Amino acid sequence: MIQQGKALITEQQLAGVKLLALDLDGTVLTDEKHITKRMDRSIRDALDAGLEVVLVTGRPLSGIPDELLAITQIRYAISSNGAVTTDRLSGQRLRGAYLDDQAAKEIARIPMERNLIHSVFIGDIGYCEQCYFKDQWNLYMGTKHEPYIRKSRKGTDSIDDLIDQSDVGVENIWFMTHSREERDELDRMIHNRWEVQTVLTAITDVEIGSTKADKGLALDDLSGKLEISREHILAIGDNENDLGMLRAAGITVAMGNATESVKQIADIITDSNEEDGAAKVIEKILQSRK
Repeated sequence: MIQQGKALITEQQLAGVKLLALDLDGTVLTDEKHITKRMDRSIRDALDAGLEVVLVTGRPLSGIPDELLAITQIRYAISSNGAVTTDRLSGQRLRGAYLDDQAAKEIARIPMERNLIHSVFIGDIGYCEQCYFKDQWNLYMGTKHEPYIRKSRKGTDSIDDLIDQSDVGVENIWFMTHSREERDELDRMIHNRWEVQTVLTAITDVEIGSTKADKGLALDDLSGKLEISREHILAIGDNENDLGMLRAAGITVAMGNATESVKQIADIITDSNEEDGAAKVIEKILQSRK
């Protein structure tokens, strides 16, 4: 079921959509981290109809599920919460918004000193030093997250050396605290010491990126390159890190499982990710074009 949100969207507006910006977790993907047949078909139909479909995710590029990568017509991906935009056809990075190297080294010491599960994302892969890697591996093996972790995580001998030797910057630093209180404490401490952006999409998780690493800024940049105006962009999301992306779109869609802050700014509220809510919106767009 598709419900009206804060604004009435007409058939004509839906017919004018040229770019679909799609969040992954909680939106395109089910709770088990898969894409349904209906979702797959709706994306392929949108591409066949000439729409640009852009994957916009907090995951690194390496963490995008194979089921989506198999849809080779999807040319562009915005990953690591807007830190990196990639042209999948050429392999070129079109935009990069990275943490300062020294700040990244200092911030990475926080989860190490507290022995927290963490990853430092460089070149589309999340790294942690070997002595911490086993704990992260053991946490996720045998769970629905295992395929994602296998694709996107590696151990390293030294985070500092990795940062120094890399020809690309640090996209994101993620760590998992023991409680909401510890999460909020560390979030405040980080903001007091460094000029960065944090995303709190889970009760215990903190994700740190550049102030320019934002899904909305990345979508603005890409749509400008593609010469697609805001009014012709429809974005679908469910969580706090999707707010920038939604504000950058002319038509905003919240999933049925979205947070209240996302639903409050949405023009349309669709069904949940377990009910093919995003697919239903795409089908509605394609119907409006006939």
